[in-house]
Amino acid sequence: MICSFKYFLPIFAALSLYVPHVAAQAPGEDAAPTLVPQSKTWAWKNAKAWEPPASIRVQSAEQLPEALQHCQLFCDKLSRLWKRRYVAEAAHENASIVVEQTDALAPEEYRLTVNEDQVKIEVATFKGLCHATATLLQLAGQHATSRSLPAIVLEDQPQTSYRCFMVDLGRNPHTLESLQQMIDVLWFYKMDSLHLHLTDDQRIAFPSRAFPKLQTEDQAISWEAFSDLNSYARLRGITLIPELEVPGHCSILIARYPEFFGTTPTELATLPKARKAIKTLIDEMLQLFPDSPFFHVGGDEAFGVPEQAQRDLINDLHEYLKEKNKTTIVWEGPALGQGDNKVSPEVIHINWNTVNFPADQMLKAGYPVVNASWDPLYVVDHYPRDNFTMASPDYIYQNLRLNRFAHFDPNLPTFLEPIITPESSQLIGFCMPWWEGRDRNLLAQCVPRVIPLAEIAWNLPTERDLPAFHKRLAVAERTRKRAFFPVSIIADGLAVPSDKVFHHTLEVTLETDQPGDIFYTLDGSDPKPESSRYQSPIQLEKSARIRTALFQSNQRLGHISEEQFSRVEPIDNLALGKPVTSSATAGPPFSLERVTDGGTGNLAYYLGYPTEPEPISIVVDLQRTEEIGQAIVHHFFNGNTFESYSVWVSEDGVHFTQVADRSQRPSELSAAATHSFPATRARYVKIEAHGCKGYVFDSFSKITEIEVRPPQ
Repeated sequence: MICSFKYFLPIFAALSLYVPHVAAQAPGEDAAPTLVPQSKTWAWKNAKAWEPPASIRVQSAEQLPEALQHCQLFCDKLSRLWKRRYVAEAAHENASIVVEQTDALAPEEYRLTVNEDQVKIEVATFKGLCHATATLLQLAGQHATSRSLPAIVLEDQPQTSYRCFMVDLGRNPHTLESLQQMIDVLWFYKMDSLHLHLTDDQRIAFPSRAFPKLQTEDQAISWEAFSDLNSYARLRGITLIPELEVPGHCSILIARYPEFFGTTPTELATLPKARKAIKTLIDEMLQLFPDSPFFHVGGDEAFGVPEQAQRDLINDLHEYLKEKNKTTIVWEGPALGQGDNKVSPEVIHINWNTVNFPADQMLKAGYPVVNASWDPLYVVDHYPRDNFTMASPDYIYQNLRLNRFAHFDPNLPTFLEPIITPESSQLIGFCMPWWEGRDRNLLAQCVPRVIPLAEIAWNLPTERDLPAFHKRLAVAERTRKRAFFPVSIIADGLAVPSDKVFHHTLEVTLETDQPGDIFYTLDGSDPKPESSRYQSPIQLEKSARIRTALFQSNQRLGHISEEQFSRVEPIDNLALGKPVTSSATAGPPFSLERVTDGGTGNLAYYLGYPTEPEPISIVVDLQRTEEIGQAIVHHFFNGNTFESYSVWVSEDGVHFTQVADRSQRPSELSAAATHSFPATRARYVKIEAHGCKGYVFDSFSKITEIEVRPPQ
């Protein structure tokens, strides 16, 4: 249904009681449950399915005081999935859900038993409970028609303890709505933590009360809002890890409070008054984020600060944090050092560059290590905007290894020869950083990449089955979107569905199956009851960012749904809309189909990786043999970049003839190059791409469009 439901709420509630259903059937005993991450141990039971009552009685262990609140969260999502209102209430007997605490299980392990009369969840910690309910939600999404769960015994736990996503709040502001949505993604896919990079040279996102001149005014998040976010995360089993970046990336501290932090990064690292001021900020952050067992003190790229001073500062802060029962985390920063001037072996090191302090040396020195290597974990929107570095979701799934440390930069030795360390208990997990990016891109670009990270970090599989993962992922994502987003945004006839690209005009429908009113905006602002009320399909004639939400009695339900639709005025040519294949995977919003969608905008490129040591092969199938004599290749251009490539043609798709070469830097640079060649009959046009040269990493191809034309 679409449009408004507020007048039909009583009818909806009554009818929901009479929807016919058949109890869920268990799959074959050898069939694994369809989950992301995939579970390790399960057994389907030859018993009736669990059909919960509308009022779900919850009996929970007193060691888990927030279990009832969390079960109510589960009931809220179950209500959306099964279109019937479920509520959780405390019970001491005859409970439908029983949560038991036991020290016999590992910290994040859970044992889930679904019977006809009851769901039993055994856990050691609250995080284990949150993993169990994430599993229940994914199963519930597959049995919405029956409103029942098949009987099963399932036991599972992660193989890594540190499974983290990082948001850079020190370069660009992010909204609470986006951070909350990301927390729900992390809960649903059983991640561990959200790292908040709160301070940097561009802005301070932390609302310090001791040093109020630090916080930037642009869309600042208040102390109270951060506190609410911490509670929001805690109730979903996600740890917020705060970071104060010192002694590098600290120019705002020095500029606004030189009387406390000194006038140079070296003074900040060494002066007693600066140490005292840093600890004051740490105390504030610990007060605001009390649930984290970790505190991140930065420690990277402290250019000009003697490494001995860097290590002394880290050790001083580590001892201070240790007294407060916190574990210190640092980025890969200063090298190991000698003698007494080494960072304490208790400090967790996040290895990201594996240059200053290579991963194998970290392990040899005895440090706990988190893998955040550029390849494939870094997701970056480089200054001065826009130029993205990110591996495709499929590449992450296929290449991520706990003991593999590589880089996107072909000038570094780890590009062609990654550091492969021995397996070690010191390798505690992963961190995927979202650097320099803007709020409007966070979810669209990062969620598809977080999910394969969650899959690998939970299971560390040595063999990867990409088609099977895609099938499980499709099921899980349908469930997640239905559970957390009351409004669906639907558009047919897209030129590139994955990237939401359309030609000329587009009709967009907003749908919900719940009572209420849908409101929407087209300018990127939050939808409110004062916004446009949805009554009929939206007609788009230009690019728009649609944000929409469901309201009941002026109260928003669930998350804001959002899509960025990009209009392209297609350039008519033989390749327009034709099928295209590549030797390298890609992902939204830079999918392979962008090279034949007709758009030549500077950011409408295919982001292919890697172009070395072998070039990426991009083949356009014209679908019939044509007489051609010209190819025009468009690419990302900032005034200094050029795409290195050659052009080949073929009739059979097997035997290709080269017709153009642009592998060397031309004397005159432009965003497009026209290649004319003698008339030839061909069905296939191939680009051998060697990468976009001259900006950041040459190992990525950034072709925006391939035009093919008859002889001119």
